[in-house]
Amino acid sequence: MGIARVWAGSLAAVLVRRRAEPGLRHSAETRQLVLALAATEVITAVLFSTMLPPGVRAVHAVLELLLVLAGLGLVAAVVRHPHTVDARRVVLRTGFLGDVTLPRASVRCVAPAVRTVPGRGPRPVPGEAGAVACSVAGSLDIALHLDPPVRLDLGPAGVVDAVTVYASADSRPAFAAALALARNSSKRHPSGGADAPK
Repeated sequence: MGIARVWAGSLAAVLVRRRAEPGLRHSAETRQLVLALAATEVITAVLFSTMLPPGVRAVHAVLELLLVLAGLGLVAAVVRHPHTVDARRVVLRTGFLGDVTLPRASVRCVAPAVRTVPGRGPRPVPGEAGAVACSVAGSLDIALHLDPPVRLDLGPAGVVDAVTVYASADSRPAFAAALALARNSSKRHPSGGADAPK
């Protein structure tokens, strides 16, 4: 129910044109795939409906509508929950499967990465000690290198002292630029005083 609530709320926010939180978009491949599947489902549903008895068509239409809305809700949730970077922290989001929050000072750099990690949401990376993945799908394309390591509680998967966090980002250069901007902002306001960005 929690995921369905996030999907419904995100889709409603899109429909009323509520401004999304500024940040760095992610999961482009997943968004495109789900949108393509939703469009295909609409076409298939219309064709299939013509072969159904009249008494069943209304029920079929409702079920198909719910299925399409679920797909659109997933996409809306991902779009409306981007990664964020500021002078204090880096938040890697999935939209509805959990987030990973890192102290900005621990994130030394973001590097390109091409790998697949089974599972969804925040999870340890099998066979790589100190590595965590945070994504909607299994495909990952950036790696955040941490120093010092950051202790992350991954729930049932346990606690990991992370030195690398893999994620998905639509633009690695934009992510790197956001990190650099946050780093420079932190240097200008080291005490986090009244003039520091909020």
